[in-house]
Amino acid sequence: MLPVLFRIPLPGGASLPLHTYGLLIAIGFMVGIWLAQREAVRRGQDPRRLADLAFWILVSALVGSRVYYMLVNPGEFFSPARFLVETPFGRIPRVLAIWQGGLVFYGGFIGAALTAAWYLRRHRMGFLEHADTLIPSVALGHFFGRLGCFGAGCCWGDVAHGHLPWAARFPPESLAFQSFADRPDPGQYLAPDRLATLPLHPTQLYEAFGELGLFLLLVLVVRPRKRFHGQVLAAWLMLYAVLRTGVEAFRGDVERGVILGLGVGQWTSIAIFAAGATVWARARRPAPAGAGPAAAPAGGR
Repeated sequence: MLPVLFRIPLPGGASLPLHTYGLLIAIGFMVGIWLAQREAVRRGQDPRRLADLAFWILVSALVGSRVYYMLVNPGEFFSPARFLVETPFGRIPRVLAIWQGGLVFYGGFIGAALTAAWYLRRHRMGFLEHADTLIPSVALGHFFGRLGCFGAGCCWGDVAHGHLPWAARFPPESLAFQSFADRPDPGQYLAPDRLATLPLHPTQLYEAFGELGLFLLLVLVVRPRKRFHGQVLAAWLMLYAVLRTGVEAFRGDVERGVILGLGVGQWTSIAIFAAGATVWARARRPAPAGAGPAAAPAGGR
């Protein structure tokens, strides 16, 4: 892992760190928007309007992902000892230091989806057909985001008992190490010399490459065979929920919350899968006579 790529010197001896997490989030967003605009042109949609929507999606996704994380981990933000964080420009509330991690994808997705629904309705743009254009970019952007999680050492996995060639150890500056050190039994998670964690499942990479696989599946298989608006969106909702549930089985950051034996992420995955199944079932119904064409052309441009 590499939380900070390099530091930019500032006057007075201070320096401005370039965080791997923030850089990869930015790359994922830019690549995702570029691909979505290309698809919008191909489908006869307005790419400039889509770029405008992307800005509001970015803002709402950051807010939603932060709010979700804060609801599950309030002690990290509101205890007297952790309320403020040092930066090259002085001390600021920890809630603003998003480059240090602490963003939950599901919160960002829900915030972005609500904002997109509002924006598309306001501009009289069809939700499902534009969601089909955008959702493969979400999968690819999430691929870059999870690589950033690996760089920051957040969203870590459980201890990999036994020999696991791809297991990862995280150093003291990682969120994984710091969270384990705060637990009542840190010896179960940290190496005896306390220079790194024990070998952990790299769940960030499990999910990253799972999302990359979903992106390729959507653009190479689902979208070319699209038969109705909302099909690409529904496919991703259900497939990602299954992927996330599988990855959650190897997660070790129980600080995110456990309810009735399941993690908060698993409960959210159940809701996301149900939403995908509902979209699929409702969107594939033939439009009532006189309601206008609803289905995409055969072959799904």
